[in-house]
Amino acid sequence: MTVSNKVYSLTHSQKTLTAAFAASPTSSPGYLAKTLYAEHHKKPISSGGYLETFMGVLQHGSASETQRIPSGEPTQADLDRAAECGNFGSRPSDLFLKIYCDVLATLDTNPWAGVVSPPLLGSRGVVNLSIISVIPDIIQHHYDCIVRAESEVFLATNFWQASKSASKICDALLELSRRATKRGKKVVVKMMYDRANLKMLTESHIIVDDAEMASDEVKLPKRSDMPGIDFELVNFHQPVFGTFHCKFMIVDRKMALLNSNNIQDRPNMEMMIHLEGPIVDSLYDTALVSWFRPMHPPLPLLNTGYRPPKGGYKFGMNNEYATTWILDGSKGAELFKTLQQEAGGIHDETGIKEERKILPLLDLQMQGIPYEPPASSRDEYTPHILHTRHGECPMVLVNRAPNGSPGNPAIPVVEGILNAVRRGIECTLYIDVGFNDGGEALPGQGGTNEEVSKTMFAQLTDEEKEKLKLYWYTGKDQIKPVNASAQKRNCHVKLMTIDDSVGIVGNGNQDTQSWYHSQEVNVMVDNPTVCQEWFDGVRRNQNTHLHEVEKDGIYRDKDGNPLTDSTGVGSGFRGVVKGIQGSIARVRGKGGF
Repeated sequence: MTVSNKVYSLTHSQKTLTAAFAASPTSSPGYLAKTLYAEHHKKPISSGGYLETFMGVLQHGSASETQRIPSGEPTQADLDRAAECGNFGSRPSDLFLKIYCDVLATLDTNPWAGVVSPPLLGSRGVVNLSIISVIPDIIQHHYDCIVRAESEVFLATNFWQASKSASKICDALLELSRRATKRGKKVVVKMMYDRANLKMLTESHIIVDDAEMASDEVKLPKRSDMPGIDFELVNFHQPVFGTFHCKFMIVDRKMALLNSNNIQDRPNMEMMIHLEGPIVDSLYDTALVSWFRPMHPPLPLLNTGYRPPKGGYKFGMNNEYATTWILDGSKGAELFKTLQQEAGGIHDETGIKEERKILPLLDLQMQGIPYEPPASSRDEYTPHILHTRHGECPMVLVNRAPNGSPGNPAIPVVEGILNAVRRGIECTLYIDVGFNDGGEALPGQGGTNEEVSKTMFAQLTDEEKEKLKLYWYTGKDQIKPVNASAQKRNCHVKLMTIDDSVGIVGNGNQDTQSWYHSQEVNVMVDNPTVCQEWFDGVRRNQNTHLHEVEKDGIYRDKDGNPLTDSTGVGSGFRGVVKGIQGSIARVRGKGGF
C-alpha cells in the first residue's frame, strides 16, 4: 500500500499537459501527453493515428487490473506520504487518504490512468451549489453559466439528443454569441459528445461538420448563426466499448459543473455539483486529455490558471452564477423580495419562476402516477442545495479511462459491498428497479439490478443481511417503486458517501460497462458538512427510504405482494438477445446512460 517512489515523483512533477499545451498551442494535446511522462511508461507508445495514440496513452497495462492494488490497511506513514501527493491546502482525513492510496496505486501501471496529469490528481476546492432534480433544472444552470462566459467554454456530454434540453443549450450558445458580438470579443467554445459511427474504426476523435450539426438528431445552431463564438465540436468513441460517458462543463477556468445527466429529455432524477477552486484546473486538464486533437483556435486561457474570486468564495445568491431560478420552495418569494432590497445581490434577467418547484410533481400526476404530499416542510421537494459556506477542502479526481476491448476480470463493487457487510459495516444502496443497460444481461457482464440484489442477499447470513439495506428508487411523486421501463421517473444520480464525511460524485455508474470500458469523470470530496447536505438532499427529493427491499432481494408492498413489474430481464436466451440489442444501442450512441 506504500506510495511508490515512481508515483511520488509523478505527483510532484513540474510537468502538466495544460502547461505543455500552453507552451505549444498548435500541437495536439494527445501527442504531447504521449511523451510528457515517457520515462515512466513501461514500453514505448507506438505512433499512428489518433485512435492508436489515444489507446497507447491510456493503455491499461495488464488484464488483471483489479488485482494489481495490494490489499491491507495503509500504515500511518503511508497516509503521511499520500498526503504529500496532492495540492490539498490542508491535511485530508485519514479515511480520504486511505482511498487516495488506492487511487495513487493505479499510476504505477500508467501515469495517465487517472485521465489527468498526475500533479493535478489531488487538489482542493469548494462546492457552492448542488442540484438534485430533473434535467431541466440542471440544464437551466448550464444556461446561466454559459451566457456569462467571457473567454471560453468547454462542454462535455455522453449523449446529445435533439430535445428541449438540447434546445436550451442551443439558446445559451446563441445568447452567448449575441453578448460576445456586442462586446466585440469572440468566445471560444469546445464541445464533445459520443455519437459513435463507422469512421471511428480508424479515427476515434472526429471533428463534427455543419451537416451533422444540422441533422435531425443533433440540431445545433449553424456556425454562421453564432458569429460571436469560435465553435468546435468533437465526436469521440473508442471502439468497440470505449464509451465517452463524461458529463461536465468548465467556464472561463473559474468554475466547473459535474453532472450525472446527458443532454437529452428523460424522466430522470439527476445530480449536478458546481465547483470552484484549483480543482477546476484539474478538470481543465482532463478536458484536454479527452479532446486529444489540435484546437482551432486554442482555448484562450491556457496560460491563465484558476484565480479565486475577489473577496473569497461566494455562496448562495451572492455567487456570480446564481439566479432566481435556484430560489425554489415556499420561501422563494420572500427571499426574492429581500434580495431585491439588497442592491447587487441577485443575477437574473427573467424574474422569479416559483412555479418550477411543483412542475415535476404536476408532470407525474398528469401521467396518472399516485402522489402523496410530504408530511412536513422538512421533507418538501427542494432540488437546489445552497451549500453552507465553507473553506477549500481536499478533492481528488477519480476518473476512469476508456477501454474499447471486450472482456472484464471481476465484479469488484459487489464484492466490496459484501465484504464490508461481513465486517459489520452498514451499507445502504438506492438502486432503480428495471434501470439496466441492456448489455448487463450478457454473460460475464454482472447481471441486472434485480438479479444482483437477490444474489447478494443469498450470499449472506441472516445476521449479515441486517447490515445490507437495499431500496428500489421511488420518486418524490410516487407511493411505490415504478419499473424504469415505464419511463415515469428514474434515478440517474451517481453518489456515494462514506462514514458521512467523504463523498464521491460524478458520471460513474456501478456496472461492468462503466468499471471496465467507459470514460468517466468523478470527484472525491473530503467534507462532512457537504456530505450531510448531499444526503439530506437525496432523502428530501425522493421517497426511496420508505421502500426497502426484503432480505431475499425482493420488494413487497404493505400487503405482501411483490412488484408485478420488477422481474427484469434474466440471463437466459431472452437475456442474451436483449443484451446484444442493448450493447449495439450503446455502441451506436443511443444507450442514454
